[in-house]
Formats: sequence, structure tokens, C-alpha cells
Amino acid sequence: MELSCCLIVKDEEKTLGRVLECAKKIADEIVVVDTGSTDKSMEIAKSYTDKIYYFEWCDDFSKARNFAFSKASKEYLMWLDADDFIDDDNIAKIIQYKAKNKHYDVVFMRYATAFDKNGKPTFCFKRERIVKNLPQFRFVDPIHEVIIPSGKIIDLDITIEHRKEKESDPLRNLKIYENLMKKGIPFSSRMQFYYANELFYTNDFKKAINVYEDYLSKPAYVENQIQACLNLAKCYYKLEETAKAKQTLFRSFNFDIPRAELLCELSLYLINENLFNQAIYWLKKAIGKPNYKKGGFILPDCYDFVPYYNLAFCEYKMNHIKSAIKYAKKAFSIKPADDSVKHNLNFYKSLLREK
Repeated sequence: MELSCCLIVKDEEKTLGRVLECAKKIADEIVVVDTGSTDKSMEIAKSYTDKIYYFEWCDDFSKARNFAFSKASKEYLMWLDADDFIDDDNIAKIIQYKAKNKHYDVVFMRYATAFDKNGKPTFCFKRERIVKNLPQFRFVDPIHEVIIPSGKIIDLDITIEHRKEKESDPLRNLKIYENLMKKGIPFSSRMQFYYANELFYTNDFKKAINVYEDYLSKPAYVENQIQACLNLAKCYYKLEETAKAKQTLFRSFNFDIPRAELLCELSLYLINENLFNQAIYWLKKAIGKPNYKKGGFILPDCYDFVPYYNLAFCEYKMNHIKSAIKYAKKAFSIKPADDSVKHNLNFYKSLLREK
């Protein structure tokens, strides 16, 4: 298969060379669309490709990405952000996939967008990453844009890392949504979900609650409904409405089996109420392997490290010191460089020695 890698760029001189170094190893063509750079981004781009175009920014990521796609000539299209990174192992997997391509229409890959201090991903989800160069595979929604998958689809065990090197405007996305509202543009269910998320991220909890509640009152994508329950619960908890926060987490059970992320959140509420036995019950249920194929937002630590860390604390509070040490060791095996993990393990051990 021949592959075009397409990027939209604005003032990304710190990371653009990094992602283009990755792209040149997997792409048969690189397309860079500038949306108004004033730094050296385009000088960097010119050393990798001559397919550089300008797009006048209009607060619509879909239009910009689709413009980039329109300038690509290969059979398959891959989108990348200027601050993305692909390590050598995942580059090798992409090259191998290209060599063995069975003509899938949409290829999903994992997207890691947050990391701990040791570089381990702490927030992941799957994204449509490669699509066939056909008109039906274009982005929709002005922000948090997406390609609606159809045809032959495959999920690959390949991870793209999103590693920012510059601060972005935390209100940018919210401003775009508010401008759309002022123009009277109706929100799809998906847009309503992401609008509520932006309100949540910017600590407008009361307004976020109203939008989430309205969103959850109608049919929608299951994974987003589950995430909406988690974020809505956090909003209620921030406003000290603990009972509603708990109820909202249990509400997510209506959509699918409990997710570890929600069980860890529930356990925190229980721990703060000194209900350690109940917290232990739910933390044990959280332990397992995340299912990336479902398409939801994944916090990998909620499937092992967080439950073990908090189980140790709960067992300690119930004076079960040997159990506390057992779980603290499990947490230490996952994050041996974490100072708090080392401190807690040594503390629990010291209690056992004192007996």
C-alpha cells in the first residue's frame, strides 16, 4: 500500500521535525497544511516535503484536515498532529502492516495523550488513523473532529503518542463551541458530549451538569455515555453532592459492565467516608486488563496500579497489615520509582516489625 501522511500545522517548530522524522519512515508522501504559522515551522516542513499548502483558519479542524486530505494522492491517508511521536517499535509495526495490507478501509490505532513521569501512558483511546482515500472518509465536526468508520475495519496494536511541548489556550475549544452556539449551529449528540467535557475541564461544573444530564437523556454512543457518567459524577462531587455522584457512577452500569475508571472513582468517595470494606470490594473488581477495542477513554493505571495502591491503604486502615504490604508490593512492582509508593511500602513494613 502507498500512504500519504497529512498534517495541519500552526507554530509547531519545537515538535514538527520530530513527527516528520517519524512520518518519512512510513509515508510515501507527506502533506503539510499551514494554518497561519509565524515561526520556523514551514522552513522545517520544506526539508521533508514539497507538498506544503496554506489554509485560512476558520475555527474548523475538520475543514482543515479535509483540505490536507484533498491534497494527498496516495491510496491511503494517515493523519498526524504536529506534536505526535511514533517510537521505533511502532514504526516497524506500521511498515509491516503496509507490506501485508489486506485492503482495510479504516485502520484504528491506539492514541496515548498523557504520561506519568516515567513516560508510561496514563490516558489512551483508539482512533481511526489510516483510511482509504475515498470521499466518504472525511472528518466531521468542527472540533474533536472524527471520521465515521465504515467498510472493512481493523484494530491494530500500534500506539501513536501525543507529546505536547508547548502550552495551548485552555479555553480554545470552549470558545469554538460558544461561537458555534452564537451562530445558531445545532450540536450533534457527539458535539454536545464534547462541549460538556470542555465545561468540565474548565471547572464550570454547574453548567457541565446541565449539558451532561441533557446528553444522557437521549440515545448516544455507549462509550461516551459511560464517560459522561464519570465526568458528571466528578462534577457533583466537586459541588459536594456525594450522593448524586455515587448514583451517577452506578447509572453507568445501565450502559455496560462497570469500567475500572468508574470503580476507582467510586472507591475514592467510599474511602473519604471511611467505608473501607466497601472500597475494597470495588477496587478488587477494577483489577484486570483494559479493553481498548471498545473505543472508550482508558486510564491504564485504574486496572492495576490505582487499585493496588488504594487497597493497601484500605487494608492498613482496617489494621490488616500483611494484606496492606501485599498490595503495596504489587503497586511497587508497577511503579518502583514512585516516591509515595516506596514510602508507603516501607511504612507498612515498619508496622509489622513493631508488632
